[in-house]
Amino acid sequence: MMNRRQTLALAAAGFAGLSSVPARAQEAAWPGRPITLVLPFPAGGQTDGVARMLARSLEPVLGQPVVIDNRPGANSLIGTNMVARSAPDGYTLLLNMTALVSNPILLPNITYDPHKDFAPVARLYELPAIWAVPGNGPRTLAEFVKNAKASKAPLNFATTGHASSSHYFGEVFARGAHIELNHVPYKGEAPILPDLNAGRLDAAVISSASAVTFGADGRLRNLAVSGPRRWKALPDLPTFLELGIPGMTTESFCGIFAPAKTPKAVVDKLYTAIQQVTSQAEFQKQMLRYGLEVAPPLTPEQFAGVMRKSAEEWTAIKKQSAILVN
Repeated sequence: MMNRRQTLALAAAGFAGLSSVPARAQEAAWPGRPITLVLPFPAGGQTDGVARMLARSLEPVLGQPVVIDNRPGANSLIGTNMVARSAPDGYTLLLNMTALVSNPILLPNITYDPHKDFAPVARLYELPAIWAVPGNGPRTLAEFVKNAKASKAPLNFATTGHASSSHYFGEVFARGAHIELNHVPYKGEAPILPDLNAGRLDAAVISSASAVTFGADGRLRNLAVSGPRRWKALPDLPTFLELGIPGMTTESFCGIFAPAKTPKAVVDKLYTAIQQVTSQAEFQKQMLRYGLEVAPPLTPEQFAGVMRKSAEEWTAIKKQSAILVN
């Protein structure tokens, strides 16, 4: 016969087993209602277009609506913090870029930990930084460097903000080319493009979508792209590495993230759905029209490794930087 302690222990074990059944059932039934994909960027841009295309493609696969919730501001921090505080049930997701990892390194007073507060789900694409000049500007990066060295005053270059990743790319380029440049921060890319086209700027770090659109008709001239290899959307554009400029091959990504502690079964189901969508030829064709290419598939665990490597690279860049952040 069992004594009272054994009886209570058996009852507790049975209750624990029963209490886990609803949780497992919820994971198996996911998704049972609409999913919110938080985008910490404004509507209407390149990333917004990709997010909406992904959402439309995922809906028939998941059997539920995927609703885009634009939460721009503070260098993507508003939307990112919102998701970090959301319930880990798979119904609130984040689409974000390398800034998820670099912001806590480059900016002060960041309250989230990208490695502890988020569960990486799937990398969608990589993010090149493209050095562009006015359409009638230098024809090569070597010519731009020559002009910069000959100029009595530093040439200016624009990015989407002070202490942004693009700002650091510009500093790394200047250091690698042994030139002096003057940084001009803008609030977003849209106002940069007309100023660059008109020659009010000497150069700018721009997105691949703008490089494809404005480079095709000659309004801008693209001189080099970051990363370890050439870009499919711009196959004739050399990399900084090819042109002898080191330090411009850091890991970059745009991906989908869930709050930490989201059940693995939900993360795996979402990962499988995303891979099903992004492997389709039509989706990849549409991405090229945005000046992007779908990244080789990585498991959530492999994606976490990319995030850690990116953090190491940005930490090294920060240590070598003269950029001051208040």
